[in-house]
Amino acid sequence: MTVFNVYCDESRHTSDPADQYAVIGALQCPREEKRRIVREIHILKGRHKAQGELGWKRLSPNRIEFYQQLLALFMDEPCLRFRCIVVDRSRLDHERFNEGSAELGFYKLYYQMLVHWLQPDHEYRLYLDWQQNAASHRFVDLKTVLTRKLSGRAHILSLEPVISHDQPMIQLVDLLMGAVGYQWNGRDQIPGASQTKCLFARDLANALGRSTLAAGTPKGEEKFNIFNWQGRA
Repeated sequence: MTVFNVYCDESRHTSDPADQYAVIGALQCPREEKRRIVREIHILKGRHKAQGELGWKRLSPNRIEFYQQLLALFMDEPCLRFRCIVVDRSRLDHERFNEGSAELGFYKLYYQMLVHWLQPDHEYRLYLDWQQNAASHRFVDLKTVLTRKLSGRAHILSLEPVISHDQPMIQLVDLLMGAVGYQWNGRDQIPGASQTKCLFARDLANALGRSTLAAGTPKGEEKFNIFNWQGRA
């Protein structure tokens, strides 16, 4: 039974409230490959003198080659798989479905992203970017409902919040889902849009053989899965 690490991030606290779409993303990596992948990321950072965290907001013209090589690393590693859920904020009815809590609503979306992605007969350790929640039990509740739903199939070994500053894999999630959100929200079409971010998003789409990132993918897409959540009536 293979053990996978799953690194998760979300744009709830960092995206522009004016954006129509919010994104939650996750990167899956076999646990036995994690150290090697992180070492490769650090080698790239050293080669390009890229200090500090990496991520979507840190994309800049003088770092584009570094980020293009990060993209190549992701694409060239068959063991790395990405999934995100894209949510139209206008379709979120927290009063009706989430006891009036946007926070609860977002953790339900985390559940939706993960529950249909984790495969039977594997074990998972989930690492979520730490967020200041109004309710301290959100992470425990998410593990409980995932474990219950996946009982007899996938096995959740652990689910814990971590600080993204110490987690290059979560920073990589931030980068990939940032590109998705950029195109879904049409920011690449706005006059004065960052040409560096536009280029990275296009390069990612091209590497995946797609014309755009602003579209959902088939449920069975493995390398880079985009789940366009339609909400409930």
